[in-house]
Amino acid sequence: MNRISNSSDYWIGNLTGSSDMWWREEETKKGRDLVALASYRSAIANYVNIVTGRTDIPVTYNSNDESYTDGKKVYLSGNMDGKNFDPNVGLALHEGSHIVHSDFDLLKNLYDIVEKRYGSEGNAHTTPKIKSLLNYVEDRRIDYQIFKSAPGYQNYYHAMYDKYFNFKVIDKALRSNEHREAIWESYEFRIINFTNKNTDLDALPGLREIYRTIDLKNISRLKSTEDALNVSFKIYDIIMKNIVTSNESEEKESESKNGSDSSDSKGSNGEGSKVDTGNKEMKADGKPAPTDEMPELTPSQQRSLRNAVEKQKKLINGETKKVKLTKAEKSTISSVEKTGAYTKEVGTGKHQKTNCVILPRLTEAMFDPNLDWETQRLYPFVDTWAIKRYDGDNPVQKAVTEGINLGRILGKKLQVRNEERTTKWTRQDSGRLDKRIIAELGFNNDRVFKTTLTERYNDAFIHISIDGSGSMDGEKFNNAIKSTAAICQAASMAGNIHVQVTYRSTIHVRNNASPLLVMLYDSKVNKMIHIKKFWGDLKTSGTTPEGLCFEAISQQIINTAAGRDAYFLNYSDGMPYFSGNKMDYSGYSALNHTRDQVTNLRKNGINILSFYIENSEWGRDRTQRDFKKMYGQDASMIDPTKVVGLAKELNKKFLQK
Repeated sequence: MNRISNSSDYWIGNLTGSSDMWWREEETKKGRDLVALASYRSAIANYVNIVTGRTDIPVTYNSNDESYTDGKKVYLSGNMDGKNFDPNVGLALHEGSHIVHSDFDLLKNLYDIVEKRYGSEGNAHTTPKIKSLLNYVEDRRIDYQIFKSAPGYQNYYHAMYDKYFNFKVIDKALRSNEHREAIWESYEFRIINFTNKNTDLDALPGLREIYRTIDLKNISRLKSTEDALNVSFKIYDIIMKNIVTSNESEEKESESKNGSDSSDSKGSNGEGSKVDTGNKEMKADGKPAPTDEMPELTPSQQRSLRNAVEKQKKLINGETKKVKLTKAEKSTISSVEKTGAYTKEVGTGKHQKTNCVILPRLTEAMFDPNLDWETQRLYPFVDTWAIKRYDGDNPVQKAVTEGINLGRILGKKLQVRNEERTTKWTRQDSGRLDKRIIAELGFNNDRVFKTTLTERYNDAFIHISIDGSGSMDGEKFNNAIKSTAAICQAASMAGNIHVQVTYRSTIHVRNNASPLLVMLYDSKVNKMIHIKKFWGDLKTSGTTPEGLCFEAISQQIINTAAGRDAYFLNYSDGMPYFSGNKMDYSGYSALNHTRDQVTNLRKNGINILSFYIENSEWGRDRTQRDFKKMYGQDASMIDPTKVVGLAKELNKKFLQK
């Protein structure tokens, strides 16, 4: 059964899309999905922390020569994607567990320990063999810890073992006449694959004894790396005893065939010294003769077997091949990860599904004017040229400043939302007893109750979505920013209005286009200084994946809006359009999909305020009809110069109880 990606299918997906015209061919070939790699590293690091119970184990992509844990860090491979995510998680958990449970000091001193036990002669050959056995036993001991303490993560381990151990050629080789000669390589192969259902404990002399010595079903008895080492010593002794005995047997058989006295080949028990390998008939080379039940491997299968065995050994010895990242790529991943970037699968109905990239926050690193090109392209909404070019005369920054100033005026009016009006009535037929007139009960007056009514404004929530497509550039975008900044400033003065602002466009990752959604501002997280600091360097770019972006965040909006007066405010200047990953999101199918997302918000009690910003009469009637079809009959066409007035209109709504 293939379990390689089952555990991550529910949340992970490949970032896919169409080609970007300005992408250079040579960079396309070697490009990596750095957004996805950032989200993978973050998720895996979290898994490692949970499983190990430690938060001080770095999980990083390798950019040096190390490709395995060094006892301090867990290194990830740079070729990770949704298809091999699960085995990579399993490998990371495996390595992280070694950091917690394995004695690396013992491993460093292994040569001296082996020399003390077996002597210095031949130690250079002995230590690697014992180390290999120790790695296998220690792996079984460590992995059991996870299976016992974190059963929810077992599937990741299954995926790892599927990748490194469940080969058809291994299955066949275990049944074949391969690795039945009593040499070290045969024992190593048979031991490594003890857990395979096709294992044959009679394939080699002493193999059954080795199996009992390891005792996989009772591996929890081993409490330390030292315990695992002692078991490894026993296994080594069994192997060497049988290798030596087998070689001596072959020499005596050869002497007998050359005319030696047959009595010389007798053992002390008088029955001969031939080793019982579990096979009745042996070939001259010491391998069992093939039978009908023992398949032969073809030359091609033998090559595949060698590759599979090499892969297994590298896993056991902690030498799994991991694709390195450049320092620049690691830096980019670190930058993206700070944003909390993740992807969400979107697209319904006739549309092929794609992944929307979501950046939950703005960071200073995004706006660094010295970012390398590889990193800059991941933030298409940042005008790094403007940061360098403008000296106090940035039109977007000017719009932000003017919007905040307008917001301060509007906010003074909204401060009334913080006020409560209390009205009291006495001499009522019910309510709470009024102590002041309770004495009147003796004078035929039983209306001695009082009631109190407190009037206050409901909490409010508004989500503002700004179209960041290239066609919004200039006056339209500047005024949308101005209006939004005014709303944010006014709401911040009211106290009980929660505002979120998102920007929607497209992003190109590894030459693939994806819908992009960026959280520009969240009043529960950010202060107004956040807007002043970053918004002036925003720009427009890309297409209009309207409904796809709405779908990506709709559930979050619905959850946040629950129990509040809620509004969804949309600024747009075009019909929904996106092209990527063989997905043609356009025309009426895209229009209907967007309408469905808006309808879903409306059904959940959210008021829809949508404005089509246009400065041309071309196609106005049809556009207006289509726009109202998506957003409802109260959707409006608006001139760019009138956008700022929307802040005033919304302010009036907030003053209504």
